Amino acid sequence: MSGRIREDRSEFGVLFVPGFAEQQPDTAIASFAGAVYRWLFRWESMPQWAGSPPVLSEAVFSGASGGDGPAHLTLAVPLLLSTGERDARWLLAESSWADLFTPPRFLGVARWIWKVSTCLLVLQFVIPMRRHWCRARRTAKPWRRRLADRLIALCYLVPMAVAAMASVVLSLALLALAVMEKLPIPRIDQAVRWVAVRISAVLGDSYMLAHCPVQFAAMRTQVARDLRWLQDRCEKVAVVAHSQGAAVAHQVLKDGGCRPGSLRAFVTVGQGISKLHLLQRMDWDPQVYRAAWWSRLLVTAGLFFAGLPALGLLAGHWARATIVKPVVSMPFSVLLPFAGFIMIAIGVRVAIWALRGDLGQDLALPDAGFSWSDYYASADPVSNGPLITRSGSGQAPRQNPAAPGQVKLQPDSCNQVYNSASLLFDHNRYLRNQDQLLSRLLNDLVAAAYGDSTSRPVIVRDADLIEVGQRRHRLILWLITARMLSVGLAAELWWVNAGPLLKSPMNRLLQLFTPGAGMDDGLARLLAAMLITAAAYAALVVGWRIREGYVVRRFFRTAKRLGATAQQDLGEPASQARKEAPSAAVS
Repeated sequence: MSGRIREDRSEFGVLFVPGFAEQQPDTAIASFAGAVYRWLFRWESMPQWAGSPPVLSEAVFSGASGGDGPAHLTLAVPLLLSTGERDARWLLAESSWADLFTPPRFLGVARWIWKVSTCLLVLQFVIPMRRHWCRARRTAKPWRRRLADRLIALCYLVPMAVAAMASVVLSLALLALAVMEKLPIPRIDQAVRWVAVRISAVLGDSYMLAHCPVQFAAMRTQVARDLRWLQDRCEKVAVVAHSQGAAVAHQVLKDGGCRPGSLRAFVTVGQGISKLHLLQRMDWDPQVYRAAWWSRLLVTAGLFFAGLPALGLLAGHWARATIVKPVVSMPFSVLLPFAGFIMIAIGVRVAIWALRGDLGQDLALPDAGFSWSDYYASADPVSNGPLITRSGSGQAPRQNPAAPGQVKLQPDSCNQVYNSASLLFDHNRYLRNQDQLLSRLLNDLVAAAYGDSTSRPVIVRDADLIEVGQRRHRLILWLITARMLSVGLAAELWWVNAGPLLKSPMNRLLQLFTPGAGMDDGLARLLAAMLITAAAYAALVVGWRIREGYVVRRFFRTAKRLGATAQQDLGEPASQARKEAPSAAVS
C-alpha cells in the first residue's frame, strides 16, 4: 500500500524552516508548496509522462480557528522514479517564528554594525578572495582561468573598502536617528520607527540570533515543537531550511531536538550557519572576544585616518577654514590614507587569526541516520560559498573524527546553483530556480521518502542535472558580460561627452516639472550617461530573462523521465512502460 502507511500517519513529511525574510505566518508554506507544485505540474504534464497532475488538499493555516500545529497541507501526486511508480502523499508544513521576532532598537543596531564590520569584511570579501586566489594556484587549470581567478581576487579589494566605510557611516547615521527619536518633534518618532523596522528586516536576523540568546532559544523551541508535531504524523520526515532558518534548524538538530529514526534528510538552502557561528564566537568566546575588540578598534581608527584628507578638503571648501590646510597638504594627504589602510589590514588580519579555528567541528551534527545536502547560489552573500571546504577528491567528507562511540555528520555535498549572480537578489531567488535547484531538491526528498541503505531513487537523472547546470552557467556568464558592457558604455558616454546632444531635450523635460529651471552641461552629461546605460542594461536583462525562460522550458521538455526510460529505448510506448513498472514495497 502506498500513500498513507496507516490511517493516522502519512508516509512522508517535509518541514520547511524559512529565514527572516518571510516574517508573516503562512507565507513560507505558500511559497514552498507553490514552488514544488509548479515543478511537479510541469514535470507531470510533459508528453513523455502524461501522469495525473498534483493535488493540494487539507490546507490548514496557523491562524485558522481550531488549527492543529503549524500551517500545513497535503500534496498528492503520482511519481515516476528510478525504482518505479509511486503514488506519493506528502504532508508539507512550515515552522514560523514571526511572533518571536522583535526588531532591535537603533542603538542596538548601530552597536551591532560597528561590532561586526570587521567580521563582515572577513566573511563577505576575504573568504571568497582567498578562495579565488587558491584556485589560481591549481596548475591543472588553464592559464586563462587562473588569470581570471587572480583578477577576481584583486577586485574584491574595492568592495572591501566600500563596505568598511559604509559600515561606519551607517553606524553614525543610526546614532543620529536614535538622538532624533528623543526630540519633541511631532511624528518624528513614527518616521524613525519606520526606518528602524526596515533596517531590522535586513540586519536584525543575525543580531537576534547571535546576541539575544533568549529569543534564539524561543526560536529553537518553536522549530523543535513543529518538528515533533510532524514526526507524530509521518513515518519519515525531511527538514528543508533557508537562510537563518537553516541556522535555527541546525542548532535544533545539534541539540537533539528531533526523535531519531524518522528524520531522513536535512537540506539547507542559502544557509547562514557558518556566519552565525563566527559571530557567536566573536561575542561569547573569551579568547576571540579580545581579538575581535582590537580588530574593530584598528579598523575604525584606520577608516578615520584614511578619511581625514577627504574630510579636511570638504571642510576647507565649505568653511574656507585655514586650520584644515595641514591635513590636506602634502605629505599628510598621502601618509594619512596609507597609515589608515595599514591599520585596516592589520585589523582584518587580527580577525582572521582569531577566527582561524576549524569550523567543521562546530558544524558537525550527531549522526542519527539522515543525510545532509547544502545548496548555495554563486553570488549569495549569506551563504558566501560552500558550507565546508571540499577535499581533494571533490567531495565533502562524510564523517569527522569525534569522541569514541560518536559519529559526526557533515554535509554529504555542497552544490553550487546559479540564480542571477546578484548580491541583492540571489539569496531570495532559490525557489524560482525551477530547473536546477528544485530538481535537485526533489531528488533529495524522493531519496529520503523511498530510499534505503541499498538504493537511492531519484526523479531526475544526473545527466540532465549536469546539463542544466552547464546551461545555467552559460546564462550567468552572459549576464556578467552584459553588466561589464553596461559599465563600459557608461564610461564611453562620459568620455565622448554625449551630454550636450541631449541637453536641450532634457531641459524641456525638466521645465515640465520645474518651470524656469535649467541644466548645465555637466549635469546633462551625467544624466545622459545614466539614462542611456540604464536603458541599454534593461534591454539586456529582458533578453536574459527571455533566454532563462527558454532554458527552463527546454529542461522540462527534453529531460527523460525515469522508470520508463529503458522500455522506451526498446520501442515500447510510455503507457506500457508505466503499466509494467514495479511498485516499490512499503516498509
